[in-house]
Amino acid sequence: MRAEAVESHDAPVLADGAVTLRPHIREDLDRMVELAADQEMLRWTPIPAPYGRSAAERFAFDYAPRCWVDGTRMVWAVEFAGRFVGTVDITGEGVLTHLSFDLHPDARGWGVMTRAVALALDHAFGEGGKQVVRWTSRAGNIDSLRVAHACGFRLDAAIPDGVELRGETHEAWVGSIRAGDPRTPRTTWHATTFETERFRLRPLLATDDERIRETLDDPVSRRYLFERPSPLTLAEASGERIRKWWTAARGDTCTWAVAGLDDDLYLGDITLLGIDEVTGAEAGFYTHPDARGSGVLGETFPAAVRHAFDVLGLRRLTLFAADSNKGSKALAESAGLRWFGTQPLAARSDGVLEDLVGYQLLREDA
Repeated sequence: MRAEAVESHDAPVLADGAVTLRPHIREDLDRMVELAADQEMLRWTPIPAPYGRSAAERFAFDYAPRCWVDGTRMVWAVEFAGRFVGTVDITGEGVLTHLSFDLHPDARGWGVMTRAVALALDHAFGEGGKQVVRWTSRAGNIDSLRVAHACGFRLDAAIPDGVELRGETHEAWVGSIRAGDPRTPRTTWHATTFETERFRLRPLLATDDERIRETLDDPVSRRYLFERPSPLTLAEASGERIRKWWTAARGDTCTWAVAGLDDDLYLGDITLLGIDEVTGAEAGFYTHPDARGSGVLGETFPAAVRHAFDVLGLRRLTLFAADSNKGSKALAESAGLRWFGTQPLAARSDGVLEDLVGYQLLREDA
């Protein structure tokens, strides 16, 4: 998808047949104000609040044109289906620049911003003469992460206190793309959904956070889960989910929330860690306290093992359990994993060192 330049006296107009990047016009102003008032916009970006029509006019007809004149920032309105739907800009006078974008709520979910960013990158690396474009987002902004991933950004790092919003620091997700890099995803983001007889396995959602907190803070879970604050706060449970979103996008992990078919209530999760084409992945899991004894993992973990081989294409799975964790060992065996070794005193349970038992299964043996 390459940018097609159209004559303009202001910002260059770029189009791909569905999305157009162009200068702002007066018809954009009301929708600019609507976008600025969107709660997601306020949560993830430093947009001033309140933001009225006069502020939109200053941005569209003073600030943005001056940025093009002085070469500090390339700012476009995004048009889709004949109307303003957002803004994309690339900031920086030198060869290293920074990407930002925002999208009106009624245009989300259509792939609009991915196309808009691709057009902007074409111009930046072509006529703009830029060499590197960086992307930074507050951690947890999964929509922004999806755009960066789809456009081929390298997902470089999650940085504590890496971004400031409204006087507070937050963890940041940071990525980059260079001129000449492919504009396709660099990693496989495993985010599949499938069902068993009674349960649905799906990606984690923000609405799962309180149930995640209850699961990780439970005394039975704490016996075998390490390095978790006590007591665990809702913000820390949210951080657990956000970390799993990031590592999944990088292709390192895959996590499924196990949920009820009827109510989609979080009952636990299953994670594949350290995904690698040679060594495969390590499986881990935990269950919400009120779901124990109902056969949640007994039904879903073997299905997840089959899915890992048949759909994700992994060649090997491992699982490690403290020797005293009889439930995890039995679950490994019920899913077909076989014992392959024991590491003496390599696990800590309730503060006591004990043996760590290893299980594995190869795809050809499943």
